[in-house]
Amino acid sequence: MRFAVLGSIEARTDDGSPVDLGHLRQQSVLAVLLVEHGRPVPADVLVDRVWGDAAPQRARETLYSYLSRLRRILGDVLVRRPGGYLLDVAPDQIDLHAFRTLVSTASLPEALALWRGEPFAGLDTPWFVEQRHVLMAARFAAELDLVDRQLEQGEHDQLLPSLIGRADAHPLDERVARQLIEALDRAGRTAEALHQYDRLRRLLSAELGIDPSLSLQQLHQRLLQRPTTSRAVPRQLPAAPGTFSGRSEALDQLRPDAGITAVSGIGGVGKTSLVLHWAHRNLDRFPDGQLFIDLRGFDPTDAPLPVATALTAFLHALGAPDTTIAADEQARVGAYRTLLAGKRMLIVLDNAIDSSQVVPLLPGRPGCTVVVTSRSRLGGLLAHHSAVLVDLDVLSTAEADAVLARQVGAARRGAEPEAFAELLEHCAGLPLALAIVAARAGSRPDLPLSVLADELRESRLDALTTDDLTDSLRSVFASSYRALSPDEAGLFGMMALAPGPDLGISAAASLADQPVARIRPLLRRLESANLISQNAPGRYRIHDLLRLYAVEQHDSESRRAALRRLVDHYLFSTFKADQLFAPRRPQQQLEHPEPGCRPVEHTDRAAARQWLEAEHACIVRAQRLAVAEGLHTRVWQLAWALGTFHNRGGHQTAELIVWERALASVPELTDPAVQALVLRFLGHAYAKVGRHHESMQVLAEALQYAERDGSALVLGHAHQALAASYERQGDYENALVHALQQLTHRRRLDPVWAADALNFVGWLYALSARYAEGRPYCEEALSIYTSVGDRDGEAVTTDSLAYLAHHDGRYAEAVASYQRAIGIYREMGNTYHLANSLDRVGDTYLALADQPAVRAHWQEAINLFRQQGRDPDADRLTKALAELTP
Repeated sequence: MRFAVLGSIEARTDDGSPVDLGHLRQQSVLAVLLVEHGRPVPADVLVDRVWGDAAPQRARETLYSYLSRLRRILGDVLVRRPGGYLLDVAPDQIDLHAFRTLVSTASLPEALALWRGEPFAGLDTPWFVEQRHVLMAARFAAELDLVDRQLEQGEHDQLLPSLIGRADAHPLDERVARQLIEALDRAGRTAEALHQYDRLRRLLSAELGIDPSLSLQQLHQRLLQRPTTSRAVPRQLPAAPGTFSGRSEALDQLRPDAGITAVSGIGGVGKTSLVLHWAHRNLDRFPDGQLFIDLRGFDPTDAPLPVATALTAFLHALGAPDTTIAADEQARVGAYRTLLAGKRMLIVLDNAIDSSQVVPLLPGRPGCTVVVTSRSRLGGLLAHHSAVLVDLDVLSTAEADAVLARQVGAARRGAEPEAFAELLEHCAGLPLALAIVAARAGSRPDLPLSVLADELRESRLDALTTDDLTDSLRSVFASSYRALSPDEAGLFGMMALAPGPDLGISAAASLADQPVARIRPLLRRLESANLISQNAPGRYRIHDLLRLYAVEQHDSESRRAALRRLVDHYLFSTFKADQLFAPRRPQQQLEHPEPGCRPVEHTDRAAARQWLEAEHACIVRAQRLAVAEGLHTRVWQLAWALGTFHNRGGHQTAELIVWERALASVPELTDPAVQALVLRFLGHAYAKVGRHHESMQVLAEALQYAERDGSALVLGHAHQALAASYERQGDYENALVHALQQLTHRRRLDPVWAADALNFVGWLYALSARYAEGRPYCEEALSIYTSVGDRDGEAVTTDSLAYLAHHDGRYAEAVASYQRAIGIYREMGNTYHLANSLDRVGDTYLALADQPAVRAHWQEAINLFRQQGRDPDADRLTKALAELTP
């Protein structure tokens, strides 16, 4: 059997099979015995080393159980001797002792090969921490001994990358520094060797207040006396940006030792500025120089730079004479990589169009750092060259504020704060837009910022234009747009028409009149080009300024049809979700969707709710679009289709918004039943937010339209709405008048309509403290709901009966009914009514003196009220909770 502690603690049989040593604490007992091979370890020493200061009360008993288990696992090799416990195995069976033996015999490669990681991985008692430090120091010394031997054997070129990394990790270690200096000198890089010595000398002086050792000083003198070959070190970086703010997260992602980093983002987002700012702060990390080239991947005035041209430019910079530069591109790649071998250089490949333009310019061996900027995500570099991706987004509001304020000055900002804020909003965090606005403001110190803001408000892209095409926002976007295929450009233009904050895949498919399977790869390519971004899985958004540009590229003929498809996508998808939420809700008759519209087929109620939660803001914006497009029928139908979702989720503000929009369509509608419906739902929405005067006005108008229609259904609805509005105002007498008229009309209809009216009448009697009169109405309603399987109606009526039972003093019956209603509301996802029932059942538990139940139910109700914007209810319950006796 063999044992290992130079990494995780392991044991293996002679055939290499791992042995299960139990949990980590038990392994630590074995680890102590392995370290102390040949020496018995007393029990109290084992306890101290295994637990440190955290030993349990019965530590010895626990230790003995661990030893017993280990003996069963390992057999007779674990023995007890006078003075303690030990492992009776040969030292070469333990990697730690084998390592020490091999080091003593100078078998360094074999010794270092035994290491698998940090010794005693996972163990952190003081003794193990100390042992770990001792062993790591022994390993480090062995590594340095091996380097000395390899340097003597002339392996300096192969050693340089690892020596550079070790010098960075141990900047004050003189032996490490000496090895690097000697390797650089032997590789013919004496100037760099001198630079490394000077770096060490400055660090030792600053950190420790000492000079390098005498032997290092003597080495330094020998290097100074040695003739060096003069060579030009390329310093091709353009100047650092004059103003730079923020970007701390992105700067942290750029590292001198990262190998290859790809900085990706939309045009004008500041990729090149970021890289140059970072590069100039890290020049000392690249003593062999810096190469820079603009690959013109998205240049508004010129074609992408050929790879052969870029290679020639780099070969010249590296000192290759014209006569040695081959005509063959592959030969140039080889020569370029040969000249880079063993060097520490920064190579900035700016504005690449794709990975194929970059790959030939990558070094062949580690040592150099490559930073690529591109509007494309360069998937080939990520997949095949282990590049680190830095996704550069627009500036945060605070960062954009700092950039613009620095340019226009505090005085102008303070004099026109509103205009300054508007300029920020129009630039939408895009650094190029901010730079153009700052330049225009700076060139005319006498020009009020409000004039610039007015110009941006009228035509943002025109205002964000300069005489220099490379700095004009429209031309920057155009160079990205030209790189798209016709299908990609078409989808991009269509997506810009969408009014929502983002766009789901299925909505994009309807907008573009394409199957989802066809849309997905187009979306991936647009995302790779940084023209759209995913703010959540499967949801895409376009930057505001890019959206303006894309809309300009879209022809007006297809615009109206695309917008109709999008409105119908949201309407029919929401309608299908509502059918799942409330299958017994009387459905409106919809016309056929616009050709090419592909509504979502929700698989179940949960999927429908998830879709609605993700799309809600888009649906509300789509209704506003329908108003602008004159789609009056779609306007009220969208409001209606959202009804169940709004009602159950407590979205009172959104409900009011969509029905107020629908009100504008009433004069354009010809059916009095529909006109009454719009006014009725608007009256409900007003009443829910406490705007009772407005509620009564529109509900009275709704009743007039209902009387014009004359049907029992419409008249019943109108009276029900008036009754509900009176109820919210606490006028139960008038509420009962309209509720009983509603019941008269609804008894002539479907039984479910009658059940709705019956429960409402019973509830109003309960609120009027006429409990005996109300109970029969609610019981009849519950019987109807149960017989037809209407779960919503069953829950509402059960809640009414619970309220009646509570006020009749039948508290146990009230609790049972409330809990039944609460269970159904949870099942249906009806959080609005759930909050009400939780509130009321708390009153019943209070009457039963069950304070824990009161607190639990009221706290949940408070949370829901807050989520639904029902702050007065939440405040009322919060106060009631505080008044409970502890």
